[in-house]
Amino acid sequence: MNIKQPDPCYRYGSHTSVWEFIPLLIPFLFLLLPVHTLKAAKYPDFNSPQPTSQNTRQITRYLKKGSALVMDQNSQVLFTYNADKPMVPASILKIATADAVLTTFGEDYKIATEFYLSSNNYLIIKGYGDPSLVSESLSDIARHLKPILKNRILKGVWLDNSFFKAHQKVNGQSSSDNPYDASIGALVVNYNTIFVHKSRQGEISSAEPQTPLTSTARFLAKSISFGKHRINLGGREALTLKYFAELLQIKLQQQDIYFEQPLSIVHKSLPPESSKIYTHYSRPLSEIVQQLLHYSNNFTANQLLLILGARAYGIPADLNKGQKALNHYLSNTIGLDKFILVEGSGLSRLNQFTAEQMISILQHFKPYHYLLREYDKKFLAKTGTLKGIATFAGFMLAPDEQIVPFVIMLDKPEYSRYRYKIAELLYELLFVNQNKQL
Repeated sequence: MNIKQPDPCYRYGSHTSVWEFIPLLIPFLFLLLPVHTLKAAKYPDFNSPQPTSQNTRQITRYLKKGSALVMDQNSQVLFTYNADKPMVPASILKIATADAVLTTFGEDYKIATEFYLSSNNYLIIKGYGDPSLVSESLSDIARHLKPILKNRILKGVWLDNSFFKAHQKVNGQSSSDNPYDASIGALVVNYNTIFVHKSRQGEISSAEPQTPLTSTARFLAKSISFGKHRINLGGREALTLKYFAELLQIKLQQQDIYFEQPLSIVHKSLPPESSKIYTHYSRPLSEIVQQLLHYSNNFTANQLLLILGARAYGIPADLNKGQKALNHYLSNTIGLDKFILVEGSGLSRLNQFTAEQMISILQHFKPYHYLLREYDKKFLAKTGTLKGIATFAGFMLAPDEQIVPFVIMLDKPEYSRYRYKIAELLYELLFVNQNKQL
């Protein structure tokens, strides 16, 4: 901020006109006018010359190659450091995906999974990418299907996952068994993972009571070490659908709904002669997004990205349509430019955003700030972590109940915990120290 300095005072000589005294009298005229108290600015102006505080020196030391930006509710800068530097956002990018889907679909939107009965007695399931479909969901589905399918012996399970394009891999996703590498799909259960326990004696069991052990889970658990493991089903589409069918079959059997043996599993699009018998709906989108932001689930983020792309550009949904839809949203709704976005979870290192751009996203996301995770009653925020990258973004909860957006992005920090230290120091600098001075 450039503040214009006052002109130098003029020294009056001995030949002074009465008119020259008028400027000197003007201040006294204000004594005759009503008095209005002027409230002092609460926040420091970091763009004006001032002594550097110990907090500020510590913050900049921790930031090094990173960037940070804090703005008040009137978009006035409270603190800035390399805020125009493009950086890898990691998982704080999920805030952008969350904002786009909530704005596009609404908080109460629910994702359908449809159930049909074919003319040749197959139970058909058509998926639309519900990322919240879990074992408990299948139990609920089985209870609803019981009165419809009683006294029937079903021929098999027919799975239609054509809403998503097949065999898609997110940029930055590896082929590891880690849950954060779980593959996307239109019809998946339990975040496309299995959770199993292997004893020291080699016995395999389910690691969660609500999920029965299936033959696919047993097969995948053979090579793991003892202990509890959550294993993703990878990009093996046939295996993913087989696991879904096996788990659903067990849940249906618990409700006395049976299939001919051995179980026949068909993987094709919905046949035209089928009749819809039930529609299961996901939890409200706001709840899905809250879980996404609290647990940083890459699978959920990119499922929602594809659903967003399908809304904008039709089916089958794919990553290119999702990327295009989110790019269009950030450009046209948020007003960003010169950013790079290739997927919706922050898993890719090709994503590039500045702290200024992330602040703009947060400002638009403000109506949904309560969906973020709380840290130490001072922050509602999201972390992001990749090797050599640590980010932290969200809202500071100011003592006067203001919601203040902030972004911290670190490149090759010595310790990832520096992001929390910087946030604490900024909070102290902006609110605690300032309150002491007022």
